[in-house]
Amino acid sequence: MPQKTKAAERRKGKSVFPDLFTIIRAAVSVLLLILAYSVSMPQFISILILIASLLICGFDIALAAYENIRKKDYLNSALLVLIVVIASFCAGCYIESIVALIVYQVFRAALDYASKLTKRSAYNALPDNDPDGRASLRTILNRPDASKNSIREKYIQYFDLFSKAAFFVGVLYAVIVPFISDMTFVMSIRRGCMLIAASIPATALVSLPLCTLSGLALSAKYGVFIKDARTFEDMRKISEVIYDKSNVFTEGTPRLVSLSSPILDNDTFLQLAAYTAYNSKQRIAEPIVGAYGGNIMPEYISSFSEIPGCGMAIKLNGQSVVLGTPELFEARGISIPADSVKKGYVLYMAVAGKYAGSISFKENVSPYAESVISDFAAMGNIKSVLLTEDGREVSERFARSINAQELHYECDSEKKTEIIRQCADELDEGSKLLYVSAENLDCHSAADIDAKVGVSVDNSDMLMSNIGIFGLPVAYAASRRVNRLSLENLAFTVFIKIMLVFLAFTGNATIWFVIAVDFAASIAGVLNIARLTSLPRDEH
Repeated sequence: MPQKTKAAERRKGKSVFPDLFTIIRAAVSVLLLILAYSVSMPQFISILILIASLLICGFDIALAAYENIRKKDYLNSALLVLIVVIASFCAGCYIESIVALIVYQVFRAALDYASKLTKRSAYNALPDNDPDGRASLRTILNRPDASKNSIREKYIQYFDLFSKAAFFVGVLYAVIVPFISDMTFVMSIRRGCMLIAASIPATALVSLPLCTLSGLALSAKYGVFIKDARTFEDMRKISEVIYDKSNVFTEGTPRLVSLSSPILDNDTFLQLAAYTAYNSKQRIAEPIVGAYGGNIMPEYISSFSEIPGCGMAIKLNGQSVVLGTPELFEARGISIPADSVKKGYVLYMAVAGKYAGSISFKENVSPYAESVISDFAAMGNIKSVLLTEDGREVSERFARSINAQELHYECDSEKKTEIIRQCADELDEGSKLLYVSAENLDCHSAADIDAKVGVSVDNSDMLMSNIGIFGLPVAYAASRRVNRLSLENLAFTVFIKIMLVFLAFTGNATIWFVIAVDFAASIAGVLNIARLTSLPRDEH
């Protein structure tokens, strides 16, 4: 391994370890606390040792509080911790204030460690043998909005208000209660400090952004690369998915497998077919022209007409040639002999209004086509809509094979755009529409989420390969699970905060215990994210 790579790996490994410097300072503070109370010395010297213990353990908190005040964040978490520690120390609660600071620093390092492990797990969700995937995931997770969590964004403001209110109540409690009751100032200050400690917002909902990062990583692990947190959260609200058949449920263009003509030899028949398909934009044209391989003289072609999903027609040296589906033949009054009608993906040819033969094709259909639709239906009763460029008969057969609930055939780009817009307009409020295609469009469709298969364009919301489509239901399940875990962690945090406030008011706790429980709850919230990686059977 190159030297630079080894160094990078060492830095990468060290980056997730706990803040050892903080732990060492906390250990030194413990030793100084023991020294102050175990060795006989003048009280003045003992107080100085205790102050030194505070400074060694908490000088970084003081610096952080100062920086936050400079940024006009006047009641920041670091400042609240300083107030709690200094107030309780000045009230004579030396041991309790120092232990509270030590507990705060140790648990803060532990929370940071758990958070870093969770982030590293997200970044390393893909194996080393998938460098492109790892690079794509790293780009996604490094975006500023990758860790946004709507539940946190919605409720963190209430935690901030609660913290400010608790601060003022705590101060009033510490100052006023001794004048209206027999409580001493030491007791009232301790309880006021406990109340402030219980409300410190630094630990509140810290796990929620990590939930979102882990959800994005899990989706990528199953082949679905979602570009931002908003799209990831919208996935859980999907009620309808529109699939474009071409290059989503099929791989590449159809393959020409056989020719059949009662009046022409294969070479002549294929030449006529190639001339007919030469100017066509339909995906069926490419394998025909490619199979011919000979020179085509466009000047011999006239009156070309394109019938999307049905075929095409030309005049070749003044003679009409039609290549298309049974529906096109029926519309033009051209009969196909009963013994020449075939099942499967077939185009028929007519020359001068008479049946001249048929071309059979085969498609490479994704093995995940049916499972994606059935998984979505099972997990969320999500409606599936299939768009195809093919004719009615071929499209209906394919739709039945994958259990698509709604089918639109003979679709060109304009028709697809109109169908997507119509489906979007008919959605219930709050529901989202997902459009899965391999089209390299220069604009976003009317769907809420544009998912691209095999092509990466700026206006797409997610990207996957043909194989990666099997991960769409997993991304949906992951989005729902992240929302559920976020709500669970929110409810747990609220419960812990209420319990700690109650203990503070009743005096049935210590300052360090309040801080320890608050941090422990946050660490539990981070550890709860591990449940995301094992989706239950009903969710994937």
